[in-house]
Amino acid sequence: MPLSLLRQMRRINRDQWIEPDNLEAVQLHRLKRQVKRAWDYSPFYRERLSSAGFEPGDLKSIDDLRRLPVLTKSELQAAGGDAFCSDIDLDSCVWLKTSGSSGSPLSLPFTSRDKSHRVLKELRALMAHGYKFTDRMIIFVEPRCMVEKKNSLQKLGLLRRDYVSIFADQPDQLARIESIHPQVIYGYTSSLRIIAESLAHNNSSLPVPKVLMTAAELLDPATRKLLKDGFGTEPADFYGSMEFGWIGWQCQERHGYHINSDCLIVECLKDGQPAGGGEEGELVITNLYSDAAPLIRYSSGDSGVLSSEKCRCGRSLPILESLTGRLADCISLPGGRKVSPYTVTCAIEDIPGVGQFQVVQRKDWTVNISLVPSSRNLNTDDVRTAVQKMLGHDVAVVVEATSRLPLDPNGKFRVVRSYVNPLQPTAQRDISEQGCIQQ
Repeated sequence: MPLSLLRQMRRINRDQWIEPDNLEAVQLHRLKRQVKRAWDYSPFYRERLSSAGFEPGDLKSIDDLRRLPVLTKSELQAAGGDAFCSDIDLDSCVWLKTSGSSGSPLSLPFTSRDKSHRVLKELRALMAHGYKFTDRMIIFVEPRCMVEKKNSLQKLGLLRRDYVSIFADQPDQLARIESIHPQVIYGYTSSLRIIAESLAHNNSSLPVPKVLMTAAELLDPATRKLLKDGFGTEPADFYGSMEFGWIGWQCQERHGYHINSDCLIVECLKDGQPAGGGEEGELVITNLYSDAAPLIRYSSGDSGVLSSEKCRCGRSLPILESLTGRLADCISLPGGRKVSPYTVTCAIEDIPGVGQFQVVQRKDWTVNISLVPSSRNLNTDDVRTAVQKMLGHDVAVVVEATSRLPLDPNGKFRVVRSYVNPLQPTAQRDISEQGCIQQ
Protein backbone atom coordinates (compact mmCIF):
# COMPACT_ATOMS: atom_id res chain seq x y z
CA MET A 1 0.00 0.00 0.00
CA PRO A 2 1.41 3.47 -0.89
CA LEU A 3 3.24 5.09 2.01
CA SER A 4 1.34 8.36 1.54
CA LEU A 5 -1.99 6.57 1.95
CA LEU A 6 -0.79 4.88 5.11
CA ARG A 7 0.29 8.24 6.56
CA GLN A 8 -3.08 9.78 5.75
CA MET A 9 -4.87 6.77 7.22
CA ARG A 10 -2.90 7.08 10.47
CA ARG A 11 -3.72 10.79 10.68
CA ILE A 12 -7.44 10.41 10.08
CA ASN A 13 -7.62 7.54 12.58
CA ARG A 14 -5.83 9.71 15.13
CA ASP A 15 -8.14 12.67 14.55
CA GLN A 16 -11.23 10.78 15.73
CA TRP A 17 -9.76 10.52 19.25
CA ILE A 18 -8.29 14.01 19.79
CA GLU A 19 -9.75 16.32 22.44
CA PRO A 20 -12.67 18.58 21.37
CA ASP A 21 -10.62 21.80 21.70
CA ASN A 22 -7.91 20.35 19.47
CA LEU A 23 -10.53 19.13 17.02
CA GLU A 24 -11.94 22.65 16.72
CA ALA A 25 -8.43 23.98 16.08
CA VAL A 26 -8.03 21.44 13.28
CA GLN A 27 -11.38 22.49 11.81
CA LEU A 28 -10.48 26.19 11.92
CA HIS A 29 -7.11 25.62 10.24
CA ARG A 30 -8.72 23.67 7.40
CA LEU A 31 -11.67 26.06 7.15
CA LYS A 32 -9.34 29.05 6.67
CA ARG A 33 -7.66 27.26 3.78
CA GLN A 34 -10.99 26.42 2.19
CA VAL A 35 -12.41 29.94 2.47
CA LYS A 36 -9.19 31.46 1.10
CA ARG A 37 -9.28 29.10 -1.89
CA ALA A 38 -12.90 29.96 -2.60
CA TRP A 39 -12.10 33.69 -2.40
CA ASP A 40 -9.05 33.45 -4.67
CA TYR A 41 -10.33 31.10 -7.36
CA SER A 42 -14.14 31.14 -7.45
CA PRO A 43 -15.91 34.26 -8.82
CA PHE A 44 -19.18 33.03 -7.33
CA TYR A 45 -17.80 32.74 -3.81
CA ARG A 46 -15.78 35.95 -3.98
CA GLU A 47 -18.94 37.89 -4.82
CA ARG A 48 -20.92 35.95 -2.22
CA LEU A 49 -18.45 36.67 0.57
CA SER A 50 -18.03 40.31 -0.48
CA SER A 51 -21.80 40.81 -0.44
CA ALA A 52 -21.81 39.55 3.14
CA GLY A 53 -19.09 42.06 4.05
CA PHE A 54 -16.67 39.22 4.67
CA GLU A 55 -13.05 38.59 3.68
CA PRO A 56 -10.87 35.54 4.45
CA GLY A 57 -8.94 37.52 7.05
CA ASP A 58 -12.14 38.01 9.04
CA LEU A 59 -12.27 34.31 9.87
CA LYS A 60 -10.98 34.11 13.45
CA SER A 61 -13.16 31.32 14.85
CA ILE A 62 -15.63 28.67 13.75
CA ASP A 63 -18.45 30.96 14.92
CA ASP A 64 -17.45 33.51 12.26
CA LEU A 65 -18.70 31.04 9.65
CA ARG A 66 -22.25 32.03 10.59
CA ARG A 67 -21.68 35.47 9.09
CA LEU A 68 -21.94 33.85 5.66
CA PRO A 69 -25.28 33.08 3.98
CA VAL A 70 -26.53 29.51 3.66
CA LEU A 71 -26.00 28.10 0.16
CA THR A 72 -28.84 26.21 -1.54
CA LYS A 73 -28.60 23.59 -4.26
CA SER A 74 -30.52 25.81 -6.69
CA GLU A 75 -28.02 28.66 -6.14
CA LEU A 76 -25.14 26.29 -6.75
CA GLN A 77 -26.76 24.95 -9.91
CA ALA A 78 -27.40 28.49 -11.18
CA ALA A 79 -23.77 29.52 -10.55
CA GLY A 80 -22.47 26.81 -12.87
CA GLY A 81 -18.72 26.87 -13.47
CA ASP A 82 -18.25 30.10 -11.48
CA ALA A 83 -18.74 28.06 -8.30
CA PHE A 84 -15.69 25.90 -9.12
CA CYS A 85 -12.05 26.84 -8.49
CA SER A 86 -10.29 28.15 -11.60
CA ASP A 87 -6.88 26.71 -10.61
CA ILE A 88 -8.22 23.17 -11.05
CA ASP A 89 -8.29 21.35 -14.37
CA LEU A 90 -11.92 20.26 -14.34
CA ASP A 91 -11.32 17.83 -17.23
CA SER A 92 -9.04 15.82 -14.95
CA CYS A 93 -11.64 15.66 -12.18
CA VAL A 94 -14.07 12.90 -11.40
CA TRP A 95 -17.62 14.18 -11.82
CA LEU A 96 -20.24 12.73 -9.50
CA LYS A 97 -23.99 13.14 -9.79
CA THR A 98 -26.62 12.91 -7.10
CA SER A 99 -28.94 9.91 -7.20
CA GLY A 100 -31.95 12.08 -7.91
CA SER A 101 -33.71 11.13 -4.68
CA SER A 102 -34.12 14.84 -3.92
CA GLY A 103 -35.91 15.28 -7.22
CA SER A 104 -33.29 17.71 -8.57
CA PRO A 105 -30.00 16.06 -9.64
CA LEU A 106 -26.68 17.90 -9.27
CA SER A 107 -23.21 17.19 -10.72
CA LEU A 108 -19.93 18.27 -9.05
CA PRO A 109 -16.22 17.79 -9.85
CA PHE A 110 -13.74 16.19 -7.42
CA THR A 111 -9.95 16.15 -7.60
CA SER A 112 -7.90 13.08 -6.72
CA ARG A 113 -7.18 14.72 -3.34
CA ASP A 114 -10.90 15.30 -2.76
CA LYS A 115 -11.64 11.71 -3.67
CA SER A 116 -8.89 10.27 -1.47
CA HIS A 117 -10.34 11.97 1.61
CA ARG A 118 -13.76 10.54 0.81
CA VAL A 119 -12.20 7.08 0.74
CA LEU A 120 -10.30 7.65 3.99
CA LYS A 121 -13.51 8.64 5.81
CA GLU A 122 -15.15 5.45 4.57
CA LEU A 123 -12.22 3.28 5.63
CA ARG A 124 -12.11 4.83 9.10
CA ALA A 125 -15.78 4.03 9.70
CA LEU A 126 -15.38 0.50 8.34
CA MET A 127 -12.31 -0.16 10.47
CA ALA A 128 -14.35 0.75 13.56
CA HIS A 129 -16.35 -2.38 12.77
CA GLY A 130 -13.34 -4.64 12.28
CA TYR A 131 -12.82 -4.13 8.56
CA LYS A 132 -9.44 -5.16 7.15
CA PHE A 133 -7.94 -4.00 3.86
CA THR A 134 -8.02 -7.60 2.60
CA ASP A 135 -11.76 -7.98 3.25
CA ARG A 136 -14.07 -8.25 0.29
CA MET A 137 -17.06 -5.92 -0.06
CA ILE A 138 -20.19 -6.24 -2.15
CA ILE A 139 -22.03 -3.02 -2.95
CA PHE A 140 -25.63 -2.74 -4.13
CA VAL A 141 -25.86 0.50 -6.10
CA GLU A 142 -27.24 2.14 -9.20
CA PRO A 143 -25.52 1.01 -12.42
CA ARG A 144 -23.85 4.41 -12.91
CA CYS A 145 -22.00 3.95 -9.59
CA MET A 146 -20.63 0.54 -10.56
CA VAL A 147 -16.88 0.44 -11.23
CA GLU A 148 -15.62 -2.55 -13.17
CA LYS A 149 -11.98 -1.53 -13.64
CA LYS A 150 -9.68 -2.52 -10.77
CA ASN A 151 -7.10 -0.10 -9.43
CA SER A 152 -3.56 -1.07 -8.47
CA LEU A 153 -4.47 -1.84 -4.85
CA GLN A 154 -7.35 -4.08 -5.84
CA LYS A 155 -5.10 -6.00 -8.21
CA LEU A 156 -3.02 -6.78 -5.12
CA GLY A 157 -6.10 -8.05 -3.29
CA LEU A 158 -6.66 -4.90 -1.20
CA LEU A 159 -9.81 -2.77 -0.85
CA ARG A 160 -11.72 -5.14 -3.11
CA ARG A 161 -15.15 -4.01 -4.29
CA ASP A 162 -17.77 -6.05 -6.15
CA TYR A 163 -20.79 -4.20 -7.50
CA VAL A 164 -24.33 -5.46 -7.97
CA SER A 165 -27.08 -3.40 -9.57
CA ILE A 166 -30.06 -2.61 -7.36
CA PHE A 167 -32.12 -3.29 -10.49
CA ALA A 168 -30.90 -6.89 -10.85
CA ASP A 169 -33.34 -9.72 -10.24
CA GLN A 170 -33.34 -11.00 -6.68
CA PRO A 171 -32.10 -14.50 -7.59
CA ASP A 172 -29.10 -12.90 -9.31
CA GLN A 173 -28.43 -10.66 -6.29
CA LEU A 174 -28.56 -13.63 -3.91
CA ALA A 175 -26.34 -15.70 -6.19
CA ARG A 176 -23.69 -12.97 -6.22
CA ILE A 177 -23.62 -12.82 -2.41
CA GLU A 178 -23.32 -16.61 -2.18
CA SER A 179 -20.52 -16.77 -4.76
CA ILE A 180 -18.50 -13.81 -3.45
CA HIS A 181 -18.98 -14.57 0.26
CA PRO A 182 -18.23 -10.94 1.22
CA GLN A 183 -17.09 -9.76 4.63
CA VAL A 184 -18.92 -6.45 4.04
CA ILE A 185 -22.32 -5.84 2.44
CA TYR A 186 -23.36 -2.27 1.65
CA GLY A 187 -26.57 -0.97 0.11
CA TYR A 188 -29.53 1.33 0.26
CA THR A 189 -31.75 0.38 3.19
CA SER A 190 -34.72 -0.32 0.92
CA SER A 191 -32.67 -2.59 -1.37
CA LEU A 192 -31.32 -4.64 1.55
CA ARG A 193 -34.77 -4.76 3.10
CA ILE A 194 -36.19 -6.34 -0.05
CA ILE A 195 -33.47 -9.00 0.04
CA ALA A 196 -34.08 -9.69 3.74
CA GLU A 197 -37.82 -10.03 3.14
CA SER A 198 -37.12 -12.53 0.37
CA LEU A 199 -34.86 -14.55 2.66
CA ALA A 200 -37.53 -14.59 5.36
CA HIS A 201 -40.26 -15.56 2.90
CA ASN A 202 -38.21 -18.45 1.49
CA ASN A 203 -36.80 -19.44 4.90
CA SER A 204 -33.28 -19.25 3.46
CA SER A 205 -29.97 -17.74 4.54
CA LEU A 206 -26.75 -16.30 3.16
CA PRO A 207 -23.11 -16.28 4.26
CA VAL A 208 -22.99 -14.02 7.33
CA PRO A 209 -21.00 -10.80 6.69
CA LYS A 210 -18.71 -9.12 9.20
CA VAL A 211 -20.28 -5.73 8.49
CA LEU A 212 -23.74 -4.90 7.13
CA MET A 213 -23.92 -1.26 6.05
CA THR A 214 -27.18 0.56 5.39
CA ALA A 215 -27.50 4.05 3.99
CA ALA A 216 -29.62 6.66 2.22
CA GLU A 217 -33.03 5.78 3.67
CA LEU A 218 -35.03 5.02 6.78
CA LEU A 219 -33.63 2.41 9.18
CA ASP A 220 -36.44 2.05 11.69
CA PRO A 221 -36.39 -0.57 14.49
CA ALA A 222 -38.56 -3.01 12.52
CA THR A 223 -36.27 -2.81 9.47
CA ARG A 224 -33.17 -3.12 11.67
CA LYS A 225 -34.55 -6.36 13.16
CA LEU A 226 -35.52 -7.67 9.73
CA LEU A 227 -32.01 -7.05 8.39
CA LYS A 228 -30.35 -8.58 11.44
CA ASP A 229 -32.50 -11.70 11.16
CA GLY A 230 -32.02 -11.96 7.40
CA PHE A 231 -28.28 -11.31 7.15
CA GLY A 232 -27.25 -12.54 10.61
CA THR A 233 -25.46 -9.27 11.42
CA GLU A 234 -26.56 -6.13 13.27
CA PRO A 235 -26.68 -3.37 10.60
CA ALA A 236 -24.58 -0.23 11.02
CA ASP A 237 -26.19 2.84 9.50
CA PHE A 238 -24.28 5.48 7.55
CA TYR A 239 -25.26 9.02 6.58
CA GLY A 240 -23.80 10.58 3.50
CA SER A 241 -24.42 12.39 0.25
CA MET A 242 -22.83 12.80 -3.14
CA GLU A 243 -21.69 16.31 -2.22
CA PHE A 244 -19.82 15.27 0.94
CA GLY A 245 -19.31 11.53 0.87
CA TRP A 246 -19.84 10.00 4.30
CA ILE A 247 -20.99 12.64 6.76
CA GLY A 248 -21.76 10.47 9.79
CA TRP A 249 -21.60 6.83 10.80
CA GLN A 250 -22.60 4.50 13.57
CA CYS A 251 -19.84 2.87 15.58
CA GLN A 252 -20.35 -0.46 17.34
CA GLU A 253 -22.32 1.32 20.06
CA ARG A 254 -24.88 2.36 17.39
CA HIS A 255 -25.89 5.40 19.43
CA GLY A 256 -26.37 8.19 16.93
CA TYR A 257 -23.92 9.01 14.15
CA HIS A 258 -20.32 10.14 14.58
CA ILE A 259 -19.89 13.24 12.43
CA ASN A 260 -16.66 13.37 10.42
CA SER A 261 -15.96 16.77 11.95
CA ASP A 262 -12.26 16.71 11.15
CA CYS A 263 -13.29 16.83 7.47
CA LEU A 264 -16.63 18.64 7.72
CA ILE A 265 -18.41 21.29 9.77
CA VAL A 266 -22.06 20.40 10.41
CA GLU A 267 -24.42 23.06 11.74
CA CYS A 268 -27.95 22.44 12.96
CA LEU A 269 -30.06 25.55 12.37
CA LYS A 270 -33.56 26.57 13.39
CA ASP A 271 -34.86 29.76 11.83
CA GLY A 272 -31.32 30.52 10.72
CA GLN A 273 -29.85 30.26 14.23
CA PRO A 274 -28.14 27.33 16.01
CA ALA A 275 -30.80 24.92 17.27
CA GLY A 276 -30.96 24.37 20.99
CA GLY A 277 -30.06 21.12 22.70
CA GLY A 278 -32.37 18.35 21.54
CA GLU A 279 -34.03 20.60 18.95
CA GLU A 280 -34.50 19.50 15.36
CA GLY A 281 -32.94 21.78 12.78
CA GLU A 282 -31.74 22.09 9.22
CA LEU A 283 -28.34 20.49 8.62
CA VAL A 284 -25.97 22.94 6.94
CA ILE A 285 -22.57 21.53 5.99
CA THR A 286 -19.16 22.93 5.04
CA ASN A 287 -16.66 20.65 3.33
CA LEU A 288 -13.07 21.10 4.54
CA TYR A 289 -11.67 18.96 1.70
CA SER A 290 -13.13 20.08 -1.61
CA ASP A 291 -10.53 21.69 -3.85
CA ALA A 292 -12.54 21.73 -7.07
CA ALA A 293 -16.01 22.67 -5.83
CA PRO A 294 -15.98 24.42 -2.44
CA LEU A 295 -19.14 23.83 -0.43
CA ILE A 296 -19.40 26.47 2.28
CA ARG A 297 -22.53 26.49 4.46
CA TYR A 298 -24.40 24.27 2.02
CA SER A 299 -27.98 23.31 2.87
CA SER A 300 -28.05 19.51 2.78
CA GLY A 301 -31.84 19.35 2.54
CA ASP A 302 -31.83 17.13 5.62
CA SER A 303 -32.82 17.87 9.17
CA GLY A 304 -31.66 16.30 12.40
CA VAL A 305 -30.84 16.66 16.07
CA LEU A 306 -27.30 17.18 17.40
CA SER A 307 -26.29 15.68 20.73
CA SER A 308 -24.01 17.13 23.38
CA GLU A 309 -23.34 13.67 24.79
CA LYS A 310 -20.09 11.81 24.25
CA CYS A 311 -20.28 8.32 22.82
CA ARG A 312 -19.35 5.44 25.10
CA CYS A 313 -16.75 4.36 22.53
CA GLY A 314 -14.57 7.32 23.60
CA ARG A 315 -14.28 9.02 20.19
CA SER A 316 -14.26 12.80 20.28
CA LEU A 317 -16.18 13.14 17.02
CA PRO A 318 -19.52 14.81 17.88
CA ILE A 319 -22.79 12.90 17.65
CA LEU A 320 -25.74 13.45 15.36
CA GLU A 321 -28.43 11.99 17.59
CA SER A 322 -31.04 11.42 14.92
CA LEU A 323 -31.97 12.31 11.37
CA THR A 324 -35.40 13.40 10.21
CA GLY A 325 -36.28 14.41 6.69
CA ARG A 326 -36.97 12.97 3.28
CA LEU A 327 -38.30 9.42 3.46
CA ALA A 328 -38.02 7.39 0.28
CA ASP A 329 -40.70 4.69 0.21
CA CYS A 330 -40.43 1.41 -1.63
CA ILE A 331 -42.80 1.05 -4.57
CA SER A 332 -45.15 -1.91 -4.08
CA LEU A 333 -46.34 -4.05 -6.97
CA PRO A 334 -49.31 -6.44 -7.13
CA GLY A 335 -48.26 -9.87 -5.90
CA GLY A 336 -46.23 -8.50 -3.00
CA ARG A 337 -43.01 -7.57 -4.82
CA LYS A 338 -41.34 -4.33 -3.75
CA VAL A 339 -39.08 -2.11 -5.81
CA SER A 340 -36.46 0.28 -4.48
CA PRO A 341 -37.44 3.94 -4.97
CA TYR A 342 -34.14 4.42 -6.80
CA THR A 343 -35.47 2.20 -9.57
CA VAL A 344 -37.85 5.04 -10.40
CA THR A 345 -35.68 8.07 -9.58
CA CYS A 346 -32.73 6.81 -11.63
CA ALA A 347 -34.99 6.17 -14.62
CA ILE A 348 -36.45 9.67 -14.43
CA GLU A 349 -33.27 11.67 -13.89
CA ASP A 350 -31.69 10.46 -17.15
CA ILE A 351 -34.54 11.88 -19.26
CA PRO A 352 -33.54 15.20 -20.91
CA GLY A 353 -35.59 18.18 -19.82
CA VAL A 354 -36.47 16.96 -16.31
CA GLY A 355 -35.83 19.67 -13.72
CA GLN A 356 -37.47 18.42 -10.54
CA PHE A 357 -39.88 15.57 -9.94
CA GLN A 358 -42.02 13.80 -7.39
CA VAL A 359 -43.38 10.25 -7.41
CA VAL A 360 -46.54 9.27 -5.52
CA GLN A 361 -48.01 5.77 -5.54
CA ARG A 362 -51.74 5.80 -4.83
CA LYS A 363 -53.67 3.17 -2.91
CA ASP A 364 -54.92 1.73 -6.21
CA TRP A 365 -51.26 0.98 -7.17
CA THR A 366 -51.14 3.79 -9.73
CA VAL A 367 -47.80 5.62 -9.85
CA ASN A 368 -48.23 9.35 -10.43
CA ILE A 369 -45.18 11.33 -11.51
CA SER A 370 -45.21 15.13 -11.38
CA LEU A 371 -42.47 16.92 -13.31
CA VAL A 372 -41.16 20.47 -13.34
CA PRO A 373 -39.55 20.81 -16.80
CA SER A 374 -36.10 22.35 -17.10
CA SER A 375 -36.61 22.93 -20.83
CA ARG A 376 -39.36 22.94 -23.41
CA ASN A 377 -37.96 19.76 -24.92
CA LEU A 378 -39.27 17.53 -22.14
CA ASN A 379 -41.32 14.64 -23.51
CA THR A 380 -43.51 13.22 -20.74
CA ASP A 381 -44.08 10.07 -22.80
CA ASP A 382 -40.35 9.31 -22.52
CA VAL A 383 -40.62 9.49 -18.74
CA ARG A 384 -43.69 7.26 -18.63
CA THR A 385 -42.08 4.69 -20.93
CA ALA A 386 -38.84 4.58 -18.89
CA VAL A 387 -40.65 4.13 -15.57
CA GLN A 388 -43.12 1.62 -17.00
CA LYS A 389 -40.19 -0.44 -18.23
CA MET A 390 -38.76 -0.55 -14.72
CA LEU A 391 -42.03 -1.36 -12.96
CA GLY A 392 -43.66 -3.60 -15.54
CA HIS A 393 -47.26 -3.39 -16.69
CA ASP A 394 -48.96 -4.48 -13.47
CA VAL A 395 -49.33 -0.86 -12.40
CA ALA A 396 -50.45 2.23 -14.28
CA VAL A 397 -47.95 5.08 -14.67
CA VAL A 398 -49.32 8.61 -15.06
CA VAL A 399 -47.01 11.54 -15.86
CA GLU A 400 -47.92 15.22 -15.77
CA ALA A 401 -45.97 18.44 -16.08
CA THR A 402 -46.46 21.11 -13.45
CA SER A 403 -44.93 24.40 -12.39
CA ARG A 404 -44.65 23.56 -8.70
CA LEU A 405 -44.32 20.47 -6.53
CA PRO A 406 -46.16 20.24 -3.19
CA LEU A 407 -44.46 20.06 0.20
CA ASP A 408 -45.46 17.85 3.11
CA PRO A 409 -47.59 19.53 5.81
CA ASN A 410 -44.42 19.92 7.90
CA GLY A 411 -42.76 21.85 5.08
CA LYS A 412 -40.46 19.03 3.97
CA PHE A 413 -40.20 17.56 0.49
CA ARG A 414 -40.45 13.83 -0.19
CA VAL A 415 -39.60 12.79 -3.71
CA VAL A 416 -41.05 9.25 -3.45
CA ARG A 417 -44.10 8.34 -1.43
CA SER A 418 -46.16 5.14 -1.50
CA TYR A 419 -49.59 4.86 0.08
CA VAL A 420 -49.78 1.14 -0.69
CA ASN A 421 -47.28 -0.14 1.85
CA PRO A 422 -45.28 2.73 3.38
CA LEU A 423 -42.28 2.21 5.62
CA GLN A 424 -42.75 3.14 9.30
CA PRO A 425 -43.99 6.74 9.02
CA THR A 426 -43.29 7.69 12.64
CA ALA A 427 -39.72 6.45 12.91
CA GLN A 428 -36.88 8.93 12.99
CA ARG A 429 -34.25 8.49 10.29
CA ASP A 430 -34.63 9.73 6.82
CA ILE A 431 -31.97 11.36 4.71
CA SER A 432 -31.13 12.56 1.25
CA GLU A 433 -28.89 11.11 -1.43
CA GLN A 434 -26.20 8.76 -0.27
CA GLY A 435 -22.82 9.13 -1.96
CA CYS A 436 -21.59 6.09 -3.83
CA ILE A 437 -18.72 4.28 -2.15
CA GLN A 438 -15.60 5.17 -4.09
CA GLN A 439 -12.60 3.05 -4.86
